[in-house]
Amino acid sequence: MAYAEFAERAGNPSVDGLLFGMRWNSLELTYSFPQQASLYGRGYGLGEPDNNFEPLNGPQIEAARVVFNAISAATRLSFREITETASVHADLRLAMSDVPKPAWTYTIDDGAEGGDIWFGNSNGWYDSPTPGTYAFWGFLHEIGHALGLKHGHEEGGFGALPFAQDSMEFTVTTYRSYVGAGNVLENETYGYAQTLMMEDLAALQHLYGANYATRSGDTVYRWGSKTGQMFIDGVGQPHAGDNRVFMTIWDGGGLDTYDLSNYATNLSIDLRPGAWSTLSDRQLAYLGGFFNFARGSINNALLYQGDPRSLIENATGGSGNDRLVGNDAANMLRGGKGTDRLTGLLGDDTLIGGYGNDILRGGLGADRFWFDTKANRATNTDKITDFDIRADHICLDNAIFKVLGKGSPTKPVALKKAFFAIGDHAKDANDFVIFDARKGLLFYDADGSDAGQAVLFATLSKGLKLTAADFFVV
Repeated sequence: MAYAEFAERAGNPSVDGLLFGMRWNSLELTYSFPQQASLYGRGYGLGEPDNNFEPLNGPQIEAARVVFNAISAATRLSFREITETASVHADLRLAMSDVPKPAWTYTIDDGAEGGDIWFGNSNGWYDSPTPGTYAFWGFLHEIGHALGLKHGHEEGGFGALPFAQDSMEFTVTTYRSYVGAGNVLENETYGYAQTLMMEDLAALQHLYGANYATRSGDTVYRWGSKTGQMFIDGVGQPHAGDNRVFMTIWDGGGLDTYDLSNYATNLSIDLRPGAWSTLSDRQLAYLGGFFNFARGSINNALLYQGDPRSLIENATGGSGNDRLVGNDAANMLRGGKGTDRLTGLLGDDTLIGGYGNDILRGGLGADRFWFDTKANRATNTDKITDFDIRADHICLDNAIFKVLGKGSPTKPVALKKAFFAIGDHAKDANDFVIFDARKGLLFYDADGSDAGQAVLFATLSKGLKLTAADFFVV
């Protein structure tokens, strides 16, 4: 049996705005789905067991289990389902009654009611809680309350959320669908949050710690471009209707990837903590009001106490004109087809533009700019905006740059000095890689000074003092 205890302030208004100021004193909690009203005992609460009591149905039970599993995946809490009896009572109990309209939760308390969740019965609003619906949001919302989260839009506890974070894009415990909305939800049918959102996770982790064992391997996340269904390492997950994607991702560790190679839209992928990624306008949730759509489909969870293990490291774009932004980790960003913009930020990043006239910016760190597609001056020439000869390298795939010799991604080989030349054309038969420093143009000439014409494959800053040491063959 768990008991109530006081919770300390986090010192962050975006977290404190969700805290009642109480938490459970144990990381091991039980939950149950009582089958009879009598199991609650006499004189219970506001009389919920005595007013059209009904146990949760199958879909509701499954929704509750999904939420409990999601919380244990992101926090150190563990949940065990038990059978409620007259003498054995769970810490958290879920059932239906006609007293709550529409639903409510008894907050953390040592009394019999503490942690109990009640959903309205006759209104039928919670009968089919599939992801993305109001009903499923209700399960996220109420279970959050049972663990110590309050309404973000209300004072009390440690105060309300800051105005700019008071919306469903940040938390499932507010009644504001979008920033500046009233306290009445306005979302479309499948436009509700499909998971706990970034501030919910941050608040629960403040109360109970973070779980880094969840998907701690090299996890690949994909989404269906026509359905919005998420796949984790190829395994399909429950998903919303109407092709909507509106969720926050928590990942415990490993080298993880957002693989959007199946998309033909102009992707905007941002791997920074708390940042949003947009897969397609069609998949954005409509939040209500005057054209208020979610600011993205996929949100990255915030770091817990600055720990970088939960970062997503890699992203792969599709065939559209994509924008990919990394984070503080060593990112691998693949643009795919299209005219893409890749930005590595901090870390020792690998940027692979793919087909198209791409713009590559490594940011700080020892970055690698990778070329693995056949050059074409008009349609496949990349621009490197910030090449640093002190730290960065250009990697040339020998499947394309065939005359440069051996090398592999795991065992890159330095370019031979004799294969590199400065100027605007090849002068010797082995001048295969040529840099026109005056114009900042980088060419590949497969036959050196023979009849074949050099092909432009990248542009860099003018005046760079490139040498063969700035290149790897892979």
